[in-house]
Formats: sequence, structure tokens, C-alpha cells
Amino acid sequence: MPARRRRESSTKFYHVMVKGINKERIFDQQREKMYFRKIICKCLSKYEAEIYAYCIMSNHAHFIIRAEIQILSMFMALILAEYARYYNFKHNRNGHVFQNRFSSECIETEAYYWNCVRYIHMNPVKANMVNNPLKYKYGSMAEYMLEETRIIHSHALGKYREVFRDYEEFEIFHMKRHTQVFADLREEMEKQREEAAYVLAEEMFEHKQLKQILQVFEENQLREEYIDGLVSTLNISKHKATQLCMKTMNNVQNQ
Repeated sequence: MPARRRRESSTKFYHVMVKGINKERIFDQQREKMYFRKIICKCLSKYEAEIYAYCIMSNHAHFIIRAEIQILSMFMALILAEYARYYNFKHNRNGHVFQNRFSSECIETEAYYWNCVRYIHMNPVKANMVNNPLKYKYGSMAEYMLEETRIIHSHALGKYREVFRDYEEFEIFHMKRHTQVFADLREEMEKQREEAAYVLAEEMFEHKQLKQILQVFEENQLREEYIDGLVSTLNISKHKATQLCMKTMNNVQNQ
């Protein structure tokens, strides 16, 4: 089956994700993460691609990249091919290292851009690897704090300075909750939906000035309004939203 044509962003910004085949921990060791980062630096000197955020986890990695769509494909192909050669030789194995090629989401708005930056930086926190994204050595949070451009482009710092007064404000922004769902591993996307569903329930509880958050689920009219909100916010079916509603109610009851 031919590969599906990649959607082109009007802003040239993309959320890019790569993942290990069969969930393999292809960046499990520190030196593997370091070598992957080294390859990225080398390839940045060969292509007109700009990185605005990144995070290298154990079995996948996230980036925000600004590039022409054709350049993006060549840039990522070179990175993945070189790392695959390194990884296969190192582990005395053959075959694919990455699941498919890479996934890309178009980033079309400023709000989506910053929420995506936050999501990428918070990956190791969500995975309970660190309690603060700044402590994770294989992400771009420290580059923003130090205002240095080891991997991220100088334009990334320019955007950051236009929006945030200082790093403290940037860090506070990362602690805020949101209801957007970003491309990730399947189980991680399901967690994102569950977290968003809980945030939406709390927002309805506060907006309606209810006495208990369980009223959102127990009262018919409120429950239907909540389910409709899940459908529109998370872009899911009514059936999926109803299942998510019941799961959120159970989670609230068990707290």
C-alpha cells in the first residue's frame, strides 16, 4: 500500500514524532540518546530545518520543526537512517528500528504551537521520570532556561521572548492544564483524553457552581451537555464520549 501523502502546514510548523518498532526502547541508554542528539545536530547543518522543541524518551521522541514539507521528509529520513545503522550495529541486529517513518501534525495556530511545546516538555514528567521538565537532560526545556541554542533554533528563543517575560512565567505556563490531544503512542493519547475529560468535568463543575462534581455525571441534562462537550473538544464519536464519561465518573468516585 503506498504511503499516505503528508499534510502540508501553512505555517511550515510540524509536530513530529518517531517511535521504536514494536514499542522497542531504542533510546534506552544515555549514550543512545546522546548519539541521536549528535546526529540531529549534524543534520541541522545540512538542511534548512529549524527545531523549536524536542524531547527524546526511551521508545519515542517528539519535535517541533519548521521546514518546507519536502525538506522535512529528507531531514528526518537522514536522521532515522543514520541512527538505525548505529543501533543495529550496536545491538548486533538487522531490520527496521523505527515504526514506519515518522508522524507529523500540522501546527496552524499560535495557541496550538505553545500547547504543543508544553506537551513535549512535560512528557518525562507525565512518565514519572522527573518532577520538573527542567531536570530532564534530553529535552529542550534547559535550552530555554539558559537561552542557548544547542539544538533549538535562535528563532525559537525569539518566539519565547515575545510571549513570556521570563523563564519563571514560561515554567508556570507548563504547569497549567489543557484539553488538547497531541499525537503520541496509542496508550499515551488515551491518557491525554482521560486527563482532558477530567479537566472538562472540573470546568463544568465550576462554571455551573455545582455542589459536587459528581452532579456533572449523575444529572441527565448536565451529563448530556458534558458528553457533547467531549465530542466537540476531543473530536471523538458520541459512543466514545459516552464511554469516556463513564470512565471519568468512575475515576471521580474512586478518588
